[in-house]
Amino acid sequence: MNLLLPDASFATISKRSALFVPEVLTPLSFTPLYAGLSEAQRLRYNQLHGLYFLEQTIFFEQIMGRPVLEWLGRKAPLALRHEAKAFMEEEDAHTSWFRSLLREIDPVHYARSDSHLLVTSTAARLMTRLMSGSVRLFPMVLWLQLIAEERALHFGRIFVEHEDGLDPRFLALQRRHLADEPGHIRRDVLFLKWLWPATPVWLRRFNARVLYWVLREFFLLPKRSGWGVVQAWLDEFPELRGRRREFHRAMTDLRDNEFFLRTLYPRAILPRTRALAGCWPEMALLERLFTD
Repeated sequence: MNLLLPDASFATISKRSALFVPEVLTPLSFTPLYAGLSEAQRLRYNQLHGLYFLEQTIFFEQIMGRPVLEWLGRKAPLALRHEAKAFMEEEDAHTSWFRSLLREIDPVHYARSDSHLLVTSTAARLMTRLMSGSVRLFPMVLWLQLIAEERALHFGRIFVEHEDGLDPRFLALQRRHLADEPGHIRRDVLFLKWLWPATPVWLRRFNARVLYWVLREFFLLPKRSGWGVVQAWLDEFPELRGRRREFHRAMTDLRDNEFFLRTLYPRAILPRTRALAGCWPEMALLERLFTD
């Protein structure tokens, strides 16, 4: 199935009033400055954030997730090894969908790379490789994977709920992705039920604290990449460049925006994570991050 329109190009897409992602998934739309932007400015920000959304998904599936699944494919009990290998095949298929769409829309930036807007430091990448490749020492990566999959399921449903005005290719891609997420969540739970109880209590407590820090530092507020998307957007609008500090302040102020914060990790979208975490006292601190 070809998700891409054969005559689509970056130039033609930019001229269309088609959103790449529902506005409720874009941080800048929660700031007071958003209402004062022109339709063209809002559309372009949305499109850039939509590209970043795809980049981020590839990062989760390949840079973070694949080493974990490869480890499970070698070290887990036989039945779970089969689950891990099937999981990898599905993630590789997903990545090929996201990569194809990125290259169709912007071949200049994505012909040889899956990352243009995603900002990750060398230290962050080294830390990711260390944790993802050392699952026995860092079983928290399985919790991180479960949370990411439940959020992906939630995001996919938001695409479907806000389908009017969305680019049909992005909507089709999310529908396909959405179909596999329940199976991924099921497997993540199986992996955790095997490895977490087999981990010493002191190491579980350490991992719970590391997980809490990682979520707060990298996956809570829009910091590095969230601001990177805004900077790339500002560079395309000369009339906005002089307001860079104003936009940076607005993005930073999201840390105090209760409406925005409630959209990040609402308890209702994390049922399997919360049910499983509730079995382990060391995981109680995650509730500090979850919202009603």
